[in-house]
Amino acid sequence: MGKIYSTKYRVPFYHSDAKREMTIPAILNVALQISGEQSTELGRSEDWLRDNYHLAWIVTEYEITLNRLPKFLEYIFIETEAVSYNKFFCYRDFRFLDEDKNLLLKIHSTWVLMDPDTRKANRVDDEIVAPYESEKVSKLERGHKFAKLGQPEKRSYSVRYSDIDMNQHVNNSRYYDWAVDPLGFDFLSQHQPKQIYIKYNHEVRAGEEISSAYLLTEKKSCHAINDGDAQIEIEWEKII
Repeated sequence: MGKIYSTKYRVPFYHSDAKREMTIPAILNVALQISGEQSTELGRSEDWLRDNYHLAWIVTEYEITLNRLPKFLEYIFIETEAVSYNKFFCYRDFRFLDEDKNLLLKIHSTWVLMDPDTRKANRVDDEIVAPYESEKVSKLERGHKFAKLGQPEKRSYSVRYSDIDMNQHVNNSRYYDWAVDPLGFDFLSQHQPKQIYIKYNHEVRAGEEISSAYLLTEKKSCHAINDGDAQIEIEWEKII
């Protein structure tokens, strides 16, 4: 078991949607912020990692399980724990809890260390992750198996300057926006996500055009950004 970092958070207006609930992109961005806070507290900040190893953390997969979404102005607790690692990947969990410590949602995430110049993944040095007290394991986790889309619907988008993060690629929360936007206001306002799988296979960078392909059934949507640069599957529940 790794060290747990926890903070209290109040959901602001700018992280809320038309249903007065915290958006999935906001949840992912806040989770990244909280993981960065823990790293800084443990002496493993982004600056330390760049200065000592010339590396940066990159998320490659998310598995998100939702009981319910946090609500506008609600106080919640967010916990994170770097649970385990092997020579190629690190695994981190996030838990969003209400004020009574009931679980709202859980995120299981997979990370790699990337050289910002070569854009290639590096092996995980024990010294980098030692302060987190994560378990070292030999086995690589088997990720979610995504369905093939066949002949999907498609919509195009342009990468804007505001989509690019400090690692010089598209912020990982933007892929979710591009994926679900074609589903339309009526569907999104009448459904809640219950399970989300996201996998980032290839970086999308400034100046590129985005193709968002999707297939939608009554309870599930399957998405591909740029024919597989990112893959997303979402299990939906209709709001009663």
